[in-house]
Amino acid sequence: MPRRIRRWLELLGLGGLAVVGFGVGIADQLGWLDKVAPKGVATLTLLMVSGVVVMLLVELSPLRALEDIRDRLAGLDIDTIAASLRRSHYGGVVEVHKRFPDDVFASRVAKAKQVTILNTWIPNLDLLEQELEAAIVDRRAEVRIMLLHPRSLLVGLREAALGRSDGAGNAFVSTGITNCLETLARLHRRLAKRQGNLKVRVFNSQASVSVYRADERYLVSMFLHGQLAINSPQFEIEGTRDTVLGEQIQRELDTLWDIGRDVDLGDWNRSIDMIRF
Repeated sequence: MPRRIRRWLELLGLGGLAVVGFGVGIADQLGWLDKVAPKGVATLTLLMVSGVVVMLLVELSPLRALEDIRDRLAGLDIDTIAASLRRSHYGGVVEVHKRFPDDVFASRVAKAKQVTILNTWIPNLDLLEQELEAAIVDRRAEVRIMLLHPRSLLVGLREAALGRSDGAGNAFVSTGITNCLETLARLHRRLAKRQGNLKVRVFNSQASVSVYRADERYLVSMFLHGQLAINSPQFEIEGTRDTVLGEQIQRELDTLWDIGRDVDLGDWNRSIDMIRF
């Protein structure tokens, strides 16, 4: 039966019961029911209550259908289904940040067993230094850092894209790289027996993206003109092997790591001088 017709029938039924109820009340007050049937009030009352019950049962049937739907949904793992859809429809992207979220990445490093950073250089390394040290010393995490070789020809290209210097006439990019190497060498000296957990390589190749990885999460950005990668939008991606973007980003990290050359942080200046590509 069409829903509209059914609704009208329900309203007519309820209206009829209401009219009968008023009629019975008036007839009772006038004493007519006792003349017609001494037991009429009780009989009519029972009939009306029965009618109301029937109408309520009709009205409650859609609620039973909703309960059935709820029971079926309760048996589903909504979080797993949502994660699967996110992987298939969005390639693993879970959030887009306006700029690099230092606090978010630091909190992930605080729990991570594997940390990887790929960038021309790491402008925010001083904000992450303590978290990286704690990850290595407290949890024996493996930390891999990839930086552009400070004397690479690509330094000049990135310099031109940024259009800035350090204010003293020195190349902004190469200064940033050497400052990072000095910071990492200082961290390396504090690690004592855990020095092997910090691995640094320099590369002489065009990196397509900057990547900050903590376990299964990546923060990925692009090298745009006129601004640092950490000041550009950051795509937060989950999954290293089970999402489209996660697989692509991990492949890029592996490629740059293979291209790179190890830096001896015990004497990074000498090590950089000896590296040939």
